[in-house]
Amino acid sequence: MKKVKIILTAAIIGLASVHANAQFGKLKEKINSGGGGKASGNFEAFNQEKDEMGITGQYFGMSDKKSYGFRFVKEANGKIINELQYFEKKGTEPQLKLYLKESYYTKNNVKLFFIWVTANADGYVELIELEPGVLAQIVQTTESANGGPATLDAKRTVKDIYAKDQTKFTTYDIETAQAKVDMIIASLNTEKIAKETAEWMKIEVYAKNVKKVVFSNQHYNLQKPGYPHKIAVTGDGFKTELDMAGNMNFMAFFNSPPKVSYPGQQINIEYEMNGQKVDRETLRKKSAAWSNMVKIIETKDFEYRQSPIRTIREYNTYHSAYVQDYACIQLLYNNKDKFKVDQTYQLTVRFYANRDGENGDLLAEGIIKLKYTKEAKLAFEGDPSKPEEKGVWAQFEAFLNE
Repeated sequence: MKKVKIILTAAIIGLASVHANAQFGKLKEKINSGGGGKASGNFEAFNQEKDEMGITGQYFGMSDKKSYGFRFVKEANGKIINELQYFEKKGTEPQLKLYLKESYYTKNNVKLFFIWVTANADGYVELIELEPGVLAQIVQTTESANGGPATLDAKRTVKDIYAKDQTKFTTYDIETAQAKVDMIIASLNTEKIAKETAEWMKIEVYAKNVKKVVFSNQHYNLQKPGYPHKIAVTGDGFKTELDMAGNMNFMAFFNSPPKVSYPGQQINIEYEMNGQKVDRETLRKKSAAWSNMVKIIETKDFEYRQSPIRTIREYNTYHSAYVQDYACIQLLYNNKDKFKVDQTYQLTVRFYANRDGENGDLLAEGIIKLKYTKEAKLAFEGDPSKPEEKGVWAQFEAFLNE
């Protein structure tokens, strides 16, 4: 959808009036088409006004560089109204009035203004201050809030940016603004997360394994299919030792959903054995071949307190072949000369939040013993009686030589 401006007629402001209701179809048409009227004049005079929020002033739209006026009004007629007035043309009457979510400001110093011009998601307009003098415009969310601001769980999409100083557009593009908005909303979620954590800690499996990585030879022992949002296993199927000839699966339990706590970031998984470490992000950037084999993992896909199930190596019945994490296979390959039949080797797996190629917080960590059985030796080194079938090492070397 094209970038849009908050282009609304004064008639729309009075939502209770019949005349305003007649304008709703036109508003939707403008939003959906990306059309709208032209801003006129300048609003430099607004820069001389002062308000408690420090918001009032002339702003420029990033998408069109045209000038717009914003005025914060705290009080009118003896009442506190905490109103943000939007002007796209000169005059005493604003084209739109948005309202401060007061609890966000008093508790977290977040300046979020909103209005529902229709009851549908595409009729929602929201402005969030990214920093003094810079506002992000959100015009589309996934759910209604009965006249109040969109819920913290709603999907917010940045459509434009307004700044008093146009040089701020060198700092903020849509992607950067989106990441900042996600961080701001995450900061508002802390109280909700704390309450949810208290409830989750009542679940024994979670309480024992929070911030840990658990392992099993069967994925259904880690997480019941269709229940990524809740604990639906007993933990009896968690393993402390796995046969390298079989399936090797793992899953992490998080203190809070990474999507909420680390918005806009990535997940990096690190593997360690015998003092050697490899991680997915480093290998992914090594070459085109590695980038193709090791995909980016984003926190937006980690919506719950338990991660999607990951695999070191597992047989996929649908494809009649093994699937594997090439990053971990690289570590095992580095140690292949040390493997002896019937010996066990300790593997440590760590989940990190990752931003701009740098690991941040450690989200979860776990240790598993891998046993190099006779069957594992055949699987990895190849079966002499079946020379036509390559073992794991031979297949991996072929990949390295691409």
